[in-house]
Amino acid sequence: MSMDSKAMRSTAILLAMMSMLLCGAALAEEERPLIGEVVVEGNDFVSREAIIDVVSELLKPGEELTATRRAEARRLVMRMGYFDEVTISTEQLEVGVRVVITVVEKQRIEEIVFAGNTVISDDELADAIVSQVGHIADERSIARDVRRIEDRYEAGGYIARVSEAKVDDFGVLTFVMEEARIEDIIIEGLRRTDEEVVLREIDIEAGELFRQEEVATGIRRLYAMGLFETVEMELRPGVANPLRDVILVIQVEEARTGRAAFAMGWSSLDNLVVMLSAEEKNLFGRGERASATLELGGRESYQFSYFDPYFDAAGTTMKLNLYDSERRRQFLGGALVDTAEGEFDERRTGGDVTMVRPIGERRRVSMTLRSVEVSSALFHGSTFVDDPVGPLGTAAQAASTEIQQQSSVRMPGDFGSPVEVFAPLHPGGRVNSLTLGVIDDRRDVRADPRAGSYSSVSYEQAGRVLGGEEQFGKLSLEHRHYHSLGNDVIALRLMGGMSLGSPPLYESFSVGGAHTLRGYELDRWRGESLLLANVEYRRPITDALTAVGFVDVGNAFGGEFETVVPGFSMPAEDQTFTPHVGVGAGIRVVTPLGPIRLDMGFGEDGSQAHFSFGHTF
Repeated sequence: MSMDSKAMRSTAILLAMMSMLLCGAALAEEERPLIGEVVVEGNDFVSREAIIDVVSELLKPGEELTATRRAEARRLVMRMGYFDEVTISTEQLEVGVRVVITVVEKQRIEEIVFAGNTVISDDELADAIVSQVGHIADERSIARDVRRIEDRYEAGGYIARVSEAKVDDFGVLTFVMEEARIEDIIIEGLRRTDEEVVLREIDIEAGELFRQEEVATGIRRLYAMGLFETVEMELRPGVANPLRDVILVIQVEEARTGRAAFAMGWSSLDNLVVMLSAEEKNLFGRGERASATLELGGRESYQFSYFDPYFDAAGTTMKLNLYDSERRRQFLGGALVDTAEGEFDERRTGGDVTMVRPIGERRRVSMTLRSVEVSSALFHGSTFVDDPVGPLGTAAQAASTEIQQQSSVRMPGDFGSPVEVFAPLHPGGRVNSLTLGVIDDRRDVRADPRAGSYSSVSYEQAGRVLGGEEQFGKLSLEHRHYHSLGNDVIALRLMGGMSLGSPPLYESFSVGGAHTLRGYELDRWRGESLLLANVEYRRPITDALTAVGFVDVGNAFGGEFETVVPGFSMPAEDQTFTPHVGVGAGIRVVTPLGPIRLDMGFGEDGSQAHFSFGHTF
């Protein structure tokens, strides 16, 4: 090929390339038309204005439509999150072009369905999530709702996993829950105690749904038994379904449950006194309790008690008490009776047996058989009789003369009006009785409740048909309520009682002392009727120490009690209800001997310290 031919070919190629560049520039000028208007197509839920507002700075009528602006406008509309697809096209106008934004909206939620939930209602779960009917089916929002549902279960003390959350072709959003169940229960750390003792106390069975509140209550019940130093819980994945179910592991450390005590003392009244006591709270490793106390010396007495928390397979409890012991009692007060001393020793010899049987999840019935011989008082009271010639005066004179001869008490030298009469205030006798009761117990833990209530009604009938010497009836009612305020507890108790017939003084209702009306001596008021209210505010300081503030209001009132003198009886100090108030504070201390209670109360008579065991109620 000649040099001329090569030159001609190169020139032709150069001209062709220049022509292509010029055509490209012309085409580029044609692809940058002016924007005449902007329209939106395909939108149903998202308004045109909202979409136009997003691209208003890029697609302004009168300005050029460039490829860069078109791509950026599409990106901004997609970023709104409402669309599966966005396209931008143009339509030729007489002047400029119409920009058409075509959108394909994401699927909307037409219905929300929950499946597999049994302990949390559909309404509660619907309130927990953000997705609602009419919202777009956004995967990120649905994923966050899954976590919200699982958090709602956790807040309620349950464990659950949302195994599926999706929207079908009809717009139905379905959440499928798998609620955790207890696959198995394992008890670790037992050396002496029977495993059945732990299982029956926590009252949880394999196969049940996991409930944190029930497990925590079971742990507290185990602590309250006094058989274990520590009780801890651990959750392990299930074997059959490790993604859903759990294995509940209870780890315990057994405590010393036996206790023996020896004490010796000396007094001018009783001389040498020796006291022996022994207690076992886990007899035979079955959770049965037995205790015995023996006192020798000036006062010889004994007391034996036995408690079986599971007497039979139905859950019946049985408690047996046998005793021959003395206790300090107080006479009736008031101006009508004057006693040489305000208190006396009362000896009771006998026993009782109580059976309590469940008749429902929270309800029980009880029956108590009691037989006791009560000694008479050694002290005499005195009063003045205005009618020395009537039947009462005649009987009083005879009784006074006899008592004067027996006790060498100086009596008036004549029988002029009025006559001062001396008589034993406490005749004593045998009481055989049967008591029937109904109990509704909704406390979370019986020994140290933080929530729930306890109600009981009982009727005791003593009669000669049972072999006793006294005939009377007593109706008693009690209600307790416990309300938790975080770690603190407000406890309330209401008690009432009334007598049918005429009970003797030693079987009358009484208030005063550590268990009823604090701030007063034991048995400060006696009567045939009883009304009592107690309120306590309990605040834990440490695991072993609790501070308590209390207000007690009550009275035992009404009735007259016979003495050994015919026609001579002693009226109750208050014949109608007269509220007496005691206020104070105390502490509860958990010790190896059991929970100890120390209260200081203040009332009308001054102050009084009270020492006892456990909570007042």
